[in-house]
Amino acid sequence: MAEQTLNLETVPQPTEAISAGPEIAEAPPQEPICLGTLGALRIPEFRSFFGGSIAASLGMWMQVVAQGWLVVTLTDSEFLIGLVSFCALIPFLLFSLLGGVLADRLNKRYVLMVAQLLSAGMTVCVGTLILTGNIRLWHLMVGLFCAGSIAALSVPSLEAIVPEIVGKSNLLNGIALKSAQFYLAGVIGPTVGGFLIKYIGVAGGFYLNAASMLVMVTALLATRPRYAQLPAQADSENMIQSLTGALRYVWADRLLRTVLLLAGIQTLFLVPYATLLPVFAKRTLELGPGGYGLLLAAAGGGAFAGSLLLAHRGEIRDKTRWLLAGQVASVVALAIFACSQWLVLSLVTLFCAGLAMLVFLAMGNTTLQTLAPDSLRGRIMSVWMLVCLGLWPLGSLQIGAIASLTSPAMALFGAALITLVCASLVVLRERSLLLGLPQPERAFIVAPVPFIVARAV
Repeated sequence: MAEQTLNLETVPQPTEAISAGPEIAEAPPQEPICLGTLGALRIPEFRSFFGGSIAASLGMWMQVVAQGWLVVTLTDSEFLIGLVSFCALIPFLLFSLLGGVLADRLNKRYVLMVAQLLSAGMTVCVGTLILTGNIRLWHLMVGLFCAGSIAALSVPSLEAIVPEIVGKSNLLNGIALKSAQFYLAGVIGPTVGGFLIKYIGVAGGFYLNAASMLVMVTALLATRPRYAQLPAQADSENMIQSLTGALRYVWADRLLRTVLLLAGIQTLFLVPYATLLPVFAKRTLELGPGGYGLLLAAAGGGAFAGSLLLAHRGEIRDKTRWLLAGQVASVVALAIFACSQWLVLSLVTLFCAGLAMLVFLAMGNTTLQTLAPDSLRGRIMSVWMLVCLGLWPLGSLQIGAIASLTSPAMALFGAALITLVCASLVVLRERSLLLGLPQPERAFIVAPVPFIVARAV
């Protein structure tokens, strides 16, 4: 690849022959360009998908509040709180790549509908255990592991279906609006859910989430992706070959590798801050479930604002600079939050962290989807989900353990510092690729061990 690659348009694809899976039909040649902040909503299919996604996101965020409060009432151990998050997210490390194969081989819409129905059934089972007073911490862990496994197999399809609905011409706007609805629900859902717990109980949050999944299934029935890429009826590759072909493609593209490495650092050290939010709410800020909902809503509000910013701006050429700015800003915001004992400052810093993280994730997502060929998109997005969600349980486990040995504030501040140092080393190594700046002559001498580890990963 060329050294100077500020814009994705100038990034060539890997030149070595790499298996990309079955041959596919070409996409329809004409794609309307929908301008404006809400441009992609002019596409009827995206409106159906968008409406169902809002309902599903609202239900999910209500369950997040109910689930978080349930955990802190069942245990006082920060380590066990981290272990619950580990059980919910470890399936993304185990099954995301398999989900990518399913996304490239099966109808993505059908995969999503089956997943929603199975998740609704699992959520009702956990809610019933809570309602009858029989819930135990291990019940919740098992239920979250099963629900996480279903999600891990379906989320690559959820990510890869967006360009099939809006087309590549409206990809960034579609991704930004999809993120906007999720984080708008992240403002409304936790706020409403936090106060609804007083009236409908923790079990009610789980039941509402199950109902929202059925709404999503109805919306998917009405969605017909007009740019869907149908695989040919050929079985020349097994699943192992499909996965290795995608991984070789990612490894051969230097920009893809670098974006995934930065995302892995962010997920492993910084993103698990959410695991400790119930602890900050209950012990540091001395709030109830409604206050915990406000903290979640602040982070969701920032992410929603970031989504609207990207949707309004439209196509961004220097995506890597925005990616790095989002990462640095999220580090600074969460470092300040870790030291805050004032509710207003905590809400402001969480808002800023949510905005910055959204910018980082949206730029990384768009970069990968722009570079990915249609026949590999599901598998490449499964690698993205593996990095962004699969590493999260490992981060939750380690930040929970560190918090139990020190304090939540020290654990989060240390995680922010480690994120900044590791990301800086990656940028120093790949500054010509990410920023178009000259490569330093002594890059490997500055920190040989981190660079060797980064190469190995």
